[in-house]
Amino acid sequence: MLARDAENLFWAGRYLERAEDTARLLDVTYHGLLEANAAEQRAAWSSALEAVGLRDAFEKSGRSLTAANVSEFLVRDGENPGSIVSAVEAARENVRTVRESLSTECWEAINSFCLSMRSRNLEIEIEQQPHELYGFIRRQCQTVAGVASETLARDDGWRFLRLGWNLERAEWTCRLLRVRQVHLEAPGFHEWVGTLRSASALEAYRRTSRGSMDPADVIEFLLLSDSFPRSVFFAIRSAETSLRELGTGDEPSQPLRLVGRLRAELEFADPRELLTGDFEGELTRIERSIRGVCSAVGVQYFINIHDVDLHMLQVFPGAGVE
Repeated sequence: MLARDAENLFWAGRYLERAEDTARLLDVTYHGLLEANAAEQRAAWSSALEAVGLRDAFEKSGRSLTAANVSEFLVRDGENPGSIVSAVEAARENVRTVRESLSTECWEAINSFCLSMRSRNLEIEIEQQPHELYGFIRRQCQTVAGVASETLARDDGWRFLRLGWNLERAEWTCRLLRVRQVHLEAPGFHEWVGTLRSASALEAYRRTSRGSMDPADVIEFLLLSDSFPRSVFFAIRSAETSLRELGTGDEPSQPLRLVGRLRAELEFADPRELLTGDFEGELTRIERSIRGVCSAVGVQYFINIHDVDLHMLQVFPGAGVE
């Protein structure tokens, strides 16, 4: 398929995953702070901004660190390319240009989602009924994912869409763990419940762990589970499958080499060894590796100049919200 079409589908997947993850995090953060004091609220909203990778951007905006300002910034700020509104609009624009690669049902689901967001009074909803708003966004993203899964042929367009979805998910879960791992030594039961809920993992974890809320087990589940679709390992393995199916010829592509190396590291990692070492540094390295895979995908499939320095990718479209 055309490189520009592949890139549009790749980024549509990333934007939709980003919108869902941000809505879920906002919902969990809001409900976790109903009885918190001012200092706890500031710490929680700062943590939420770091989890979505936008704390520096928020600080540069000059806003004070309040629930209202953070919610406004992450939901409806059109100047913030990482906001939910920006992500949904970008996803729609990306798929609009490749409608011939999608089913009618998939396009209608994305278009309807975007039009519904435009018609809602987001300012009032953020203030008065945030839970309903975030639930709506989550369900709409899941609807699009379900419709795509059930109606799209398993061709290259599907593979690029799923590749973007899974790489975004892997980076998000890894960053969430890095931000929340500071509570590893503390008896923060509610913190870890909130972390699991932020990844839609609470019920799946409880069935696996038989109710234990050991922070080390939570981390192992979200990082290394081979059965939970939002774990870092599962998402990386799924991305590897997409890249393998996209490959041509006998030699593996550079993105496939990178993602295969990362998948092997995670597959054979010793969780206890990770936790007793520099765990935050290890998570930072994994995040960097995931971004390296994304950059390599750009060079391999979307850019005509194949010998470009990967670090130059920061100036290309999409990099501003990674």
